[in-house]
Amino acid sequence: MNVWVGTERARLSDKDLLGVGGEARVYRWRDLALKLFHPVDRTVPSAERVRREKFEKLARFPAGLPPEVVTPVEQVTGEKGEPLGYAMRAVEGAEDVLRLGQRKWRQGVVSNAEVLDLFRRMHGALRSIQSAGVVVGDLNDSNVLFAKDQPYFIDADSMQFAGLPCVVGHERFLDPRLYGVDLAAAPAFSVATDWYAFAVLLFSSLLYVHPYGGLHPKFPTLLRRAEARHSILRPDVTVPRAAVHFRVLPDDLLGFFERTFDKDVRAELPLPLLGMSWTECRCGLEHARAACPDCASLGAAAAREAVRYHGRCTAKSVFRTPGRVLAAAAQGGLKYVYQEDGITRREDGSPVMEEPLQRGMRFALSGPSTWVGHGGRLVRVLHGQVAERASTGLAGNQTVFAANASTSYRTEGEWLVDGGAGTRIGQILEGQTWLRAGERLGFGFYRAGLTTFYFLFRHGRPGLVAVKLPQLEGRLVDASAVFDDQHVLFSTEVEKGGRLTGALYLVGEDGSLVAQASGPVDGTRVFASVRGRALLGGRVVCATDDGLLSLRQDTGRLVEGMLFSDTQPFVGAGVELVPGPGGSIYVVTTQEIVQLTLS
Repeated sequence: MNVWVGTERARLSDKDLLGVGGEARVYRWRDLALKLFHPVDRTVPSAERVRREKFEKLARFPAGLPPEVVTPVEQVTGEKGEPLGYAMRAVEGAEDVLRLGQRKWRQGVVSNAEVLDLFRRMHGALRSIQSAGVVVGDLNDSNVLFAKDQPYFIDADSMQFAGLPCVVGHERFLDPRLYGVDLAAAPAFSVATDWYAFAVLLFSSLLYVHPYGGLHPKFPTLLRRAEARHSILRPDVTVPRAAVHFRVLPDDLLGFFERTFDKDVRAELPLPLLGMSWTECRCGLEHARAACPDCASLGAAAAREAVRYHGRCTAKSVFRTPGRVLAAAAQGGLKYVYQEDGITRREDGSPVMEEPLQRGMRFALSGPSTWVGHGGRLVRVLHGQVAERASTGLAGNQTVFAANASTSYRTEGEWLVDGGAGTRIGQILEGQTWLRAGERLGFGFYRAGLTTFYFLFRHGRPGLVAVKLPQLEGRLVDASAVFDDQHVLFSTEVEKGGRLTGALYLVGEDGSLVAQASGPVDGTRVFASVRGRALLGGRVVCATDDGLLSLRQDTGRLVEGMLFSDTQPFVGAGVELVPGPGGSIYVVTTQEIVQLTLS
């Protein structure tokens, strides 16, 4: 595709894609990022007007904003001079703030102190933006990037200024007082709504849960709790197991959150509240209080039982660490890798590496070997020694590779290769491919423009099997895949128009779609997390805050089956599930592995 960046011609290809969202594609060109808006959806009455206003906004974009704002620097036009979008500087090595709210990604990698450093910088930048007469408006965890402790506010075209409205608001960060308001009709956002969104971002980044998350019998969804101003700080709301309990925060910050989310007060977060200090207890909990709230509530002599019972469920603690469990798999028995006291080890105690975890570092198990991937580099460690080094491609900032008990998979240019055999499996799109593997099957996809190509591959056999699944419409937030010998269960979470939708696809080994399901993330326990699933001979089991839930097939749909409520004390949405012997299931959290057996 050829476009013009100012007076210079630029040739773009799908390899240059940095991302695809609900309203635009972003391409890399030299040291710039080019945001090209999707064609106008003429089925939406206001779409043409909104597009015109967007380009008017770009033409009138204010000068003098702080350097943390990634501002438009040039218009991008088509071959006939039609406006397509704009160019901005590319931010190298940055991640969405969304990552800070993902416990599996952040814990042990980005400390709470580093999070507060970042938010102090965000706080100063936000004040400078507002001082220039600009309101961010759609302030959410994908519109702010960070590289180390430096924040960057992107999607500047959506900001509100000069009487031009911000026309979209992500529902998880939208002030409840704007629910039902036509955002495109007139400027609706304000300094107060920016600080509300800032508070949501901070809360979610520290505790891995939305302030209106959790479970409540009267208000079943996040939006209903937000409307009722009934936050997770209330004693009748159950905190998800995947979250950190809010009691780790100091009273003055908790008081600010309570005033914001329960009492509807809108105020700028006092900067001193971001100056708290953190202590890591010997139990592994990091807190900002005078004493560890977990140890204080349990008592100094409290001991965790190795085996616990709840109804028909027996829960046996297999492994627990004050550090972090990094990966686990069933490969002729339970295999896992963890980090504790700065050393990464395997389940037998053998060292993998003696260096801190780095942002974006991933681990995969291959029998006694451990693959460590970071920044396009792969290392295989066996019995404490480096046994192999390799390189692979990147998709964004993610290292593209997978492994099972007998081999590894990676990319070389436009090819997917079997690392153990050294053979090419099939052709993929360089820089855009997502990949996971089980023992017999592997699965991946890549996005070329607005089209998504899905594929399946089989261990020891060349060739990719095309899989026909619905197209991804919007911004892909996250994806995961789990396997048995004949199936893959592929899960996605997509954001479009400020709303999150989850989807599940059960695919057979021949590439056929066996069954599927989709629905809103908010209020639907099956889609509360993109993770937390297992396949047992084609049967789907989900981890939910209500306990393990089986899904059954009904004329091509995956629907809720039996809820094993006796497992509820031991699982939660988003925990990893690994099939165990005799029909048991291993529940893998960040610090513990528990084997569940139903009698």
